[in-house]
Amino acid sequence: MTEMNPEPTHERLLRLERITHTRMKALDPKRTFVLATMSPLEVHGPHLPLGQDVFEARAMAEHAALAVLEKRPDWTVLLVPPLHVAADTLPMLGSVEFSPHLVERVAFALLEPFAKAGFARMGYSSFHGGPRHFLALELAGERLARKYGVAVVSMFSMLLARVKEGQVFLDAVADVPGRQAELRHMVRDQHAGYVETSMALHLYGSLVENGWQTLPGATPREEPGEGENDSFLFSGEVGGGIAARLRRVRGTATLLVRAVKFFRANSYYGYPAFASEEEGRRIFEHLVALTADAAGDFIDRGMDAGVHSPLWAYRRILLNRPLNAVADALMAK
Repeated sequence: MTEMNPEPTHERLLRLERITHTRMKALDPKRTFVLATMSPLEVHGPHLPLGQDVFEARAMAEHAALAVLEKRPDWTVLLVPPLHVAADTLPMLGSVEFSPHLVERVAFALLEPFAKAGFARMGYSSFHGGPRHFLALELAGERLARKYGVAVVSMFSMLLARVKEGQVFLDAVADVPGRQAELRHMVRDQHAGYVETSMALHLYGSLVENGWQTLPGATPREEPGEGENDSFLFSGEVGGGIAARLRRVRGTATLLVRAVKFFRANSYYGYPAFASEEEGRRIFEHLVALTADAAGDFIDRGMDAGVHSPLWAYRRILLNRPLNAVADALMAK
């Protein structure tokens, strides 16, 4: 079982809390990528730490930053300490929930000082699939971009727009001998299952509670007409006129409500017993490479790089405060 992986180091990979004001003032705002982590404290099955999403997001940011710096010798990456502020957490003791509106306000305030100072490239790192969470980060970035003429990205959202659910994980582990998880499992592995348990075993195995090896697969009952590619997170139909958009919104709402109801009785969603440390290493390294590629594209092109998730088109519905209040009340019953 591995210990917590050490923090990667690089002379141009800086941590905000560890540098001086003198060092801060010496940074070139046109050649510095400011990256803040916002992910939740949240229940992840009976076996994974509550800080799972924060650990994953921070590790992803650090290692992707290294890859970016290797290709851009004139750039610096400045990491802002993680904030455990997130929406759409699993409704169980141990999860800490914030409203999407508050997440957006905090995210905006977190990077606004850098935007005022003229830092041209900024972003948020997260590894939390709550739609209202990453949409709130996208909205904060969009507001900062409009107000200050800078470019801001939610890296998780940008990644969602570039990959296909399940396939991205299969691409990483396709040739692993003895692999148990197949594509049909990966598309229904959403939380503390095969993927996250594998990554935890690789990144911080000492924090994984024993017993995951015998946990049964747990997923919501599949409804007639659903297929392997149905998802409210990854790429899918977003155009096609009003009728197509309404179908997408209705399908998204149905999946969200079903997931909330499922998580009232289940603390994980997927297949943790299929996990392995080796598969976690491969998945993590594959995701880091994809994230680094997306970050490099963002650094080069700014907001023209395609920074929004597939659900950005529905932000006015999913982040509507009155509708959120009604939906939250219905799901709480």
